[in-house]
Amino acid sequence: MIGVVGTGLMGYPIAKRLLAAGYPVVVWNRTRERALPLTREGAAVAESVAELAEKSELALVVVSDDEASASVLEQLTSAKRGLDVVNHSTVTPMHARWAYRLCGERGCRYLTLTVMGGPTEAERGELVGMAGGDREVLDRWGEAIGRYVREVVYVGSAEAAAALKLAINSIYFSSMLSVAEALLLAERWGVSYEKFREVADKLWIKVLLDRYAGRLLSEKQPLRFRMRLAAKDMLYAVLAGFSKGQPLPHITAMAQTFLEAATIGGLGEEDYTRVYRFLRSAQADEATSTRSG
Repeated sequence: MIGVVGTGLMGYPIAKRLLAAGYPVVVWNRTRERALPLTREGAAVAESVAELAEKSELALVVVSDDEASASVLEQLTSAKRGLDVVNHSTVTPMHARWAYRLCGERGCRYLTLTVMGGPTEAERGELVGMAGGDREVLDRWGEAIGRYVREVVYVGSAEAAAALKLAINSIYFSSMLSVAEALLLAERWGVSYEKFREVADKLWIKVLLDRYAGRLLSEKQPLRFRMRLAAKDMLYAVLAGFSKGQPLPHITAMAQTFLEAATIGGLGEEDYTRVYRFLRSAQADEATSTRSG
């Protein structure tokens, strides 16, 4: 039996892919109602994390942050020795190091397996994974994991895999935020989107515009990644750098921007590309303030 802890945007399609492939799956979610639709696909719903652990040989953890991950791992490893744990959550490398040690001390095996891609890629089985920790877990469960991850790169330690996820996320977020600010700058000086694209499409940056411009400008944006989690990820990257004495000024600025959009802008539960709307409204607010002053 495979247990899936957390049936949100990523955990749900992962569980569904496993069920479609014929694996017996038991799920648990903090808000139980969000896990119940998976019963139509054949999943069992556990009443507690401990119950899920007792029924599972492998537990997949798909939660939002260090705090949630620590709570789940404490419960999983307290409930059952010999459990294999794969953590798909985006956490700090400091937490990943602690998690690996905790599992080892309690007779369990632990693998960090962070993934690149969103719900759509999970549904299609096209995620790309970065693994670190007990490689034996990957060897044993590679076929099951391959139902939703098309390729896994083993990078070494559990904390290295966690750090790499934050590093790559910072490139994704930086690219998106750069496009958002570039569009706003051009707009303020009267450059139409069409003229912007006419030039950009002749340059290598065309790939960035192709990926992000439509999503940024769209009035209706499907949720792929919450703004508050983008803020959290960049904060985690800053903390990871601080832990090693590495300044990360650009990532620090991104963390602040996403945090302001999530809190001041009230966009915490919206897709992170809505940062364009936040910056645009902030621009309007500043102009109004300047005029009234």
